[in-house]
Amino acid sequence: MPSSSAQTTYGQRLRKARKAAGLTQPELGRCLGVDLATAAVRISRYENGQHMPDGPTADALAKALRLPQAWFHAETDAIAEAILLLSRMSKGRQAVAVATFKAAAGCS
Repeated sequence: MPSSSAQTTYGQRLRKARKAAGLTQPELGRCLGVDLATAAVRISRYENGQHMPDGPTADALAKALRLPQAWFHAETDAIAEAILLLSRMSKGRQAVAVATFKAAAGCS
Protein backbone atom coordinates (compact mmCIF):
# COMPACT_ATOMS: atom_id res chain seq x y z
CA MET A 1 0.00 0.00 0.00
CA PRO A 2 1.61 3.31 -1.05
CA SER A 3 2.04 5.95 1.60
CA SER A 4 0.27 9.28 1.42
CA SER A 5 2.08 12.59 1.37
CA ALA A 6 1.01 13.20 4.98
CA GLN A 7 2.43 9.83 6.06
CA THR A 8 5.69 10.54 4.23
CA THR A 9 6.02 14.01 5.80
CA TYR A 10 5.21 12.64 9.25
CA GLY A 11 7.75 9.86 8.82
CA GLN A 12 10.51 12.17 7.62
CA ARG A 13 9.98 14.52 10.54
CA LEU A 14 9.81 11.63 13.00
CA ARG A 15 13.16 10.30 11.75
CA LYS A 16 14.72 13.77 11.90
CA ALA A 17 13.46 14.34 15.46
CA ARG A 18 14.53 10.88 16.65
CA LYS A 19 18.03 11.34 15.30
CA ALA A 20 18.27 14.87 16.71
CA ALA A 21 17.32 13.42 20.10
CA GLY A 22 20.08 10.82 19.74
CA LEU A 23 17.67 7.90 19.98
CA THR A 24 17.68 4.64 18.06
CA GLN A 25 14.43 3.19 16.78
CA PRO A 26 14.35 0.58 19.57
CA GLU A 27 14.99 3.28 22.19
CA LEU A 28 12.15 5.44 20.88
CA GLY A 29 9.88 2.41 20.76
CA ARG A 30 10.76 1.66 24.38
CA CYS A 31 9.60 5.19 25.28
CA LEU A 32 6.21 4.09 23.94
CA GLY A 33 6.22 0.93 26.00
CA VAL A 34 6.62 -1.22 22.90
CA ASP A 35 8.32 -4.59 23.28
CA LEU A 36 12.01 -4.19 22.45
CA ALA A 37 11.83 -7.06 19.93
CA THR A 38 9.27 -5.19 17.79
CA ALA A 39 10.09 -1.56 18.61
CA ALA A 40 12.50 -0.97 15.71
CA VAL A 41 10.07 -2.41 13.15
CA ARG A 42 7.18 -0.33 14.46
CA ILE A 43 9.16 2.94 14.48
CA SER A 44 10.63 2.09 11.06
CA ARG A 45 7.13 1.68 9.61
CA TYR A 46 6.16 5.12 10.92
CA GLU A 47 9.36 6.68 9.58
CA ASN A 48 9.00 5.04 6.16
CA GLY A 49 5.39 6.19 5.81
CA GLN A 50 3.99 2.67 5.82
CA HIS A 51 1.77 3.38 8.84
CA MET A 52 0.57 6.38 10.82
CA PRO A 53 0.48 6.16 14.59
CA ASP A 54 -2.91 6.37 16.26
CA GLY A 55 -3.72 9.44 18.39
CA PRO A 56 -2.37 8.22 21.73
CA THR A 57 0.80 6.88 20.08
CA ALA A 58 1.36 10.15 18.20
CA ASP A 59 0.94 12.01 21.50
CA ALA A 60 3.47 9.72 23.17
CA LEU A 61 5.97 10.14 20.32
CA ALA A 62 5.69 13.93 20.46
CA LYS A 63 6.08 13.90 24.24
CA ALA A 64 9.09 11.55 24.10
CA LEU A 65 10.76 13.80 21.53
CA ARG A 66 9.69 17.01 23.31
CA LEU A 67 8.02 18.44 20.24
CA PRO A 68 4.50 19.72 19.58
CA GLN A 69 2.44 17.16 17.70
CA ALA A 70 1.47 19.83 15.13
CA TRP A 71 5.14 20.04 14.05
CA PHE A 72 4.94 16.52 12.63
CA HIS A 73 1.83 17.35 10.57
CA ALA A 74 2.71 20.80 9.19
CA GLU A 75 2.27 21.04 5.42
CA THR A 76 5.58 22.81 4.80
CA ASP A 77 8.95 23.03 6.50
CA ALA A 78 8.43 26.78 7.06
CA ILE A 79 5.15 26.16 8.89
CA ALA A 80 6.79 23.38 10.90
CA GLU A 81 9.59 25.76 11.89
CA ALA A 82 7.08 28.44 12.92
CA ILE A 83 5.21 25.89 15.05
CA LEU A 84 8.44 24.84 16.73
CA LEU A 85 9.52 28.41 17.42
CA LEU A 86 6.09 29.40 18.75
CA SER A 87 6.01 26.36 21.03
CA ARG A 88 9.24 27.49 22.68
CA MET A 89 7.96 31.00 23.47
CA SER A 90 6.02 32.25 26.45
CA LYS A 91 2.32 32.90 25.84
CA GLY A 92 2.98 36.64 25.75
CA ARG A 93 5.68 36.31 23.12
CA GLN A 94 3.46 33.92 21.14
CA ALA A 95 0.78 36.63 20.99
CA VAL A 96 3.32 39.19 19.75
CA ALA A 97 4.62 36.75 17.10
CA VAL A 98 1.10 35.94 15.90
CA ALA A 99 0.30 39.66 15.66
CA THR A 100 3.46 40.09 13.57
CA PHE A 101 2.42 37.19 11.31
CA LYS A 102 -1.03 38.76 10.88
CA ALA A 103 0.45 42.14 9.97
CA ALA A 104 2.83 40.50 7.48
CA ALA A 105 -0.08 38.62 5.92
CA GLY A 106 -2.22 41.75 5.70
CA CYS A 107 -4.75 40.43 8.20
CA SER A 108 -6.27 42.51 10.97
